[in-house]
Amino acid sequence: MVLKLDSTREAYKAFPQEGTAQIVQQMPKLIADGRVPMNVSQLMQRRLDVRSSDPEIKNSYMDNYFDTGDAVVYRPDGRVKIVLDSQTLRDMTPESQRNSGALVLTNDVYDSLQGEEFKKGKLGKLNDGLSREDVKAHPVWKVLARDQALLNDYTDFIFGEYQPRFSKDSALDDLKLMGIYPGSINGTAPEMRAWCVFGLVDWSDACGGNDLDCDGGRLLGIAPEALSAPGKGASNIKAYTMADLQAFDGAVKGLEGTLQPNLLKPFVDLRKKL
Repeated sequence: MVLKLDSTREAYKAFPQEGTAQIVQQMPKLIADGRVPMNVSQLMQRRLDVRSSDPEIKNSYMDNYFDTGDAVVYRPDGRVKIVLDSQTLRDMTPESQRNSGALVLTNDVYDSLQGEEFKKGKLGKLNDGLSREDVKAHPVWKVLARDQALLNDYTDFIFGEYQPRFSKDSALDDLKLMGIYPGSINGTAPEMRAWCVFGLVDWSDACGGNDLDCDGGRLLGIAPEALSAPGKGASNIKAYTMADLQAFDGAVKGLEGTLQPNLLKPFVDLRKKL
């Protein structure tokens, strides 16, 4: 008997694999393929994990938007609930009842959903870019990230990647990125949508207003074996953080006046790979 110790299928797969499509159509295909939809926290971690990968892989994650398995539910009275890893989203089909692109729920279903609920006007700053410190303290980002250290690291990473590509003349502390853009309710019953995280060119915003049946959707399906595999980016284990890199840069700079440049060169070359 030959032991099968590794899987040959892709750990991460886009639905659809090319272009975009309605996620209400793509979710059943993702589930039928034995996968789970990537959530916001996993996408944040995955982008960090591929920061030193092959440029094509890194750019695929950084330059594209992705719909996620995390849901946002709106009530007519202004309450909003964030439901992480929503089973309702996983169960949706093209036949699911919808209104203006959102799943229609009953009040009883809304009440039964486990998640962080916000009263009207308590979602924090909305519909605009945020400073680094504002992102790290934003109530919605904190829920979606699930881990403060991950949120801090991802925020520093996004701002650090955005500046040299799109805003070279701006200081990091002057940048406004990673805004929260919720949707709105269009009927008299609770409505559910999926959180979407944009690519770097669009500030890596989080949007909760996209239609589930628009043709511009894109999901990421994770193979179950990748969720617990070491080094696969589905956990919060990180080899180093942006704070670690900044500390490294500071230490090297402090040695520039005391050590010969040729002695520092291996460390400088290593830093370029991180």
